[in-house]
Amino acid sequence: MGTYEPKFNGAYIGDGKLLTNEELCQILSDVVKCDSTFGREGDCGRLLTKIAAENGLMVEITPTSAEDRFNVMITVGADSFLEKKNGLLLHGHYDTVPVLDMPDPYNTEVVGNKMCGRGIVDQKSGLVAALCAAIAVKRTGRTLKKPLCIACVVDEESEHRGSYALAQTGVKADWAIVTEPTNGNCEFGCKGTTPIRITVKGLTAHASNPWIGVNAIEKAMPILEGLFAMKFPEVDLGEFGKYQGTICVSKLDAGTAYNNVPGEAVIWMDRRTVPGEDSQLALGQVRDVIAEAKKKIPGLQAEAEIARPDWHWPEIRARGLNPTCTPADCELYNVLNRAACRTGLPDVPKKFCNGYNDMDFLVNDLGIPTLVYGSGDGSMAHTAHEEVDVDDVCRVAEVFCHMIEELCM
Repeated sequence: MGTYEPKFNGAYIGDGKLLTNEELCQILSDVVKCDSTFGREGDCGRLLTKIAAENGLMVEITPTSAEDRFNVMITVGADSFLEKKNGLLLHGHYDTVPVLDMPDPYNTEVVGNKMCGRGIVDQKSGLVAALCAAIAVKRTGRTLKKPLCIACVVDEESEHRGSYALAQTGVKADWAIVTEPTNGNCEFGCKGTTPIRITVKGLTAHASNPWIGVNAIEKAMPILEGLFAMKFPEVDLGEFGKYQGTICVSKLDAGTAYNNVPGEAVIWMDRRTVPGEDSQLALGQVRDVIAEAKKKIPGLQAEAEIARPDWHWPEIRARGLNPTCTPADCELYNVLNRAACRTGLPDVPKKFCNGYNDMDFLVNDLGIPTLVYGSGDGSMAHTAHEEVDVDDVCRVAEVFCHMIEELCM
């Protein structure tokens, strides 16, 4: 690791404080260096468990529906995250997307106080900030009036088995923060995402005799035209502005060879939903488009279902990934804003996220008022260059410490 020259110094995190900047930097480096591409998160989960236990935090391993893929539940102020209602739940995922085109993805050398690595933005730095805040609070030696819980979950990048399993535990909390990267903003809600697959049937034949076959691409054309023509109503989210759902037809698979009539065409799309919509509504709208196409082409065989190429788990297809929005006057924001101001930041801007995150499970399944706040710039997620300023991670950890102080101590 290169030379890190800390500039941030807070009441909890900093030079000579309960947890030093260098200690946080080392924990961040260790966690980022540990490959936890979704599907193989086990080693990183064990590392998080080791770090938490060595610092006197209560750790529980909770299984998901997949082998060696587990949530790490860390608690301060109780013997279990389920013992009583938590004052604050900090939620983060420790799986990452694959390396893809990122060069040297596990070299965490610090250059100009910035650290790179796969998953450091999405979202290991936010999770490490939460873990380090818990360590600092533990070191105060103070008794918490309400427990603090950190949920380190798996599989956010694919089938969301971690947050699904977390919701099944029935964990209770007054408030929750999802530690996804927000680039200094506080996000109050997110869109849902409904992946849909349409399968259009044709009949394979040799391309020299196309009249013998039924071209599935040709049969798909009125469906595609209907999808591209879809419009969705605006939803007024008050001070966050007006938002509407979107649809992106993103992939078309068809045919077996250039000289064959394609006997099947598969259309993949991403439908983003806004509060008031859900996956079943989105699927029903696409099925309406198919029904209209069938009126134009008698005998057209086409069916739609919720699916995406990496989803093989029936539970997530049945549940879907739905939108949510926490009220703009949520008291948790005031707590967060006061904490941020104590670290020298101005008022934290309020935002609504066009993307999706796991606050869906916390709000819609567990009924916990939730906001999103974490280190890093989300536009770097999944790119060939993920980096964070280590001082910013220290500052976010400090913000979490002050929030814990107000909500739990």
